[in-house]
Amino acid sequence: MKIGIDASNIRSGGGKHHLLSFIKASLEINKDVSFVLVSNKQINDQFVNNDRVYTITNTLLNSFNFCAFFSQVLLSNKYFKTNQCDLVFAPGGIFLSRFRPFYTMSQNMLPFDIKELEGFSYFKKLKFKLIKRLQLFTFRKSNGVIFLTHYAKEIIQSSLGANKNCKVIPHGIIQQSNNNYSYSNKVFKILYVSDFLPYKHHFNVVKAVSEMILEGYNIELTLIGKKDKREYNKIKNLINPNVTLSKNIKILGSVDYTEVIRYYQKSTLFLFASTCENLPFIVLEAMSFGLPIISSNKRPMSNIINGKNVLFNSHKVETIKKTILNNMSRNKLLDISKKNFESSKEYIWRNNVSETLSFFSSMK
Repeated sequence: MKIGIDASNIRSGGGKHHLLSFIKASLEINKDVSFVLVSNKQINDQFVNNDRVYTITNTLLNSFNFCAFFSQVLLSNKYFKTNQCDLVFAPGGIFLSRFRPFYTMSQNMLPFDIKELEGFSYFKKLKFKLIKRLQLFTFRKSNGVIFLTHYAKEIIQSSLGANKNCKVIPHGIIQQSNNNYSYSNKVFKILYVSDFLPYKHHFNVVKAVSEMILEGYNIELTLIGKKDKREYNKIKNLINPNVTLSKNIKILGSVDYTEVIRYYQKSTLFLFASTCENLPFIVLEAMSFGLPIISSNKRPMSNIINGKNVLFNSHKVETIKKTILNNMSRNKLLDISKKNFESSKEYIWRNNVSETLSFFSSMK
């Protein structure tokens, strides 16, 4: 099977993570699969000298996302037909080419969450409304849609209509062979990995931990993720005047994946405060490293992580504090660690690839 991959609008984050992992896992698992990858140079360079991945790029694809859609509309049909693709997979959720058959994937819940969009500027809201329209158009025209969770399927199908061919196929992750989580009573180290965005509630997390530190708790908080100027400045204004807070709360910004792994390995507790997600890779990865996790009480996180009293209301600082306090016991953390590690084994790339390729074959 020769699969065309239209990755015109995939640049970073979970979308890039899925794309690269899906292609690499497919090549390992199924020897009869090859790909024609249409994307930007940064992504294409991951498959240099791989004779089963033919890569295509152009100036538009290496420009802004808006320009990349012109490439999709004007050139994708030619690219995939010339290379005799059996089908096209558009994991970015928007596909405006005339090529058929094609399949797509829903990875972004934000355009479908009106409440969470309130935290964005007027122009950002317009952008997400346009994305929602284009995604629904794509889903309706597609031969099939992949959802990552039943939660996403429920929400989006209410707009899409119930007759669309679709399947729930969760992401895979690189599973750790052993659970090496250990509890240290020296410093309670909390890790939060996520880009700074309004619905990620970084400020409330920092406020909760700051109050606990000032109350005498020996806690360190590390924030990893691309900084948003507004959220970042609010946090800096909160912690900078106090030497203790500045020392115990570290804002690292974006770091290499190998560095993220290092923080997984030395953290006591993983915190995730986002209130708008589809299936966050970062939570699944933290589970694979055996990390105990506390999270916002929103789906799908509430369906994924293990433990009692591990969910909080991200809008309320007091509930974040209370949930941290409820999860500082060594025995409880070790128990949650074991359960999360076992649950992470449900998310493996072999299953994802097998189910995805089977879906493509059954719907042609």
